[in-house]
Amino acid sequence: MRAKRQSLPMVAGLLVAGALAAVTPTVAAQEAASLDPRLEAVIGFYTGTTGQVDDARAHELLLEAAGDGDALSQMWLARCYSRGRMLFERDQARARELAAEVIDEVRALAEQDSGAAAFLMGTAHAEALGVEEDLGRAIHWYFRAAGLGDVLAQHNLGNAYRRGNGVIQDAVMAAYWYRQSARQGDALTAFWLGQMYERGEGVTQSREEALRWYREGASRGNTRAIDALAELEGQ
Repeated sequence: MRAKRQSLPMVAGLLVAGALAAVTPTVAAQEAASLDPRLEAVIGFYTGTTGQVDDARAHELLLEAAGDGDALSQMWLARCYSRGRMLFERDQARARELAAEVIDEVRALAEQDSGAAAFLMGTAHAEALGVEEDLGRAIHWYFRAAGLGDVLAQHNLGNAYRRGNGVIQDAVMAAYWYRQSARQGDALTAFWLGQMYERGEGVTQSREEALRWYREGASRGNTRAIDALAELEGQ
């Protein structure tokens, strides 16, 4: 079934966000200087943008940074407990408790155009962490963060469009946002993009492009990409 397309105003907004994403190296570099270096490493190990996914190392560094009182690290810890990410056991009560302690500081940083904070505000609204669940607000913050070059906000916009969560389902836009994230080194979005090329979902079906993105994800340690690559190469 053909994906539903967005209205002209929405498409215009997406193009603006995409244009902002195109100039993100400088923005990202500026923000990196303001992030706790341990949290920057956590995100890199979690996504694979450092070169390899390493949840165990990310887990260790996050506990260290959050324990020293870094607000964004504490919000990341809440995010991990919320869904059982990064080898943390799911504990929604603990997640909400942590989020409530730092949500005002995270919001203030997001309003000052911290991409990392804007992404976390999106997560907060998507998962009811310190705020009411509101998918519309989550998408608002993800767009803001994505425009500032945040790799996980781009990832989550891809998820939102692929599943129709908070937006009209649109495979073309899902592939667009996955590509922005995968180009920055996110191993999981490389897998998702490879899958979309293999199926012809939102893109022109292409075995070569599927293999390209599966290899990218596999090279960064994503197990789904490793399995998908082996299966497609064996056909």
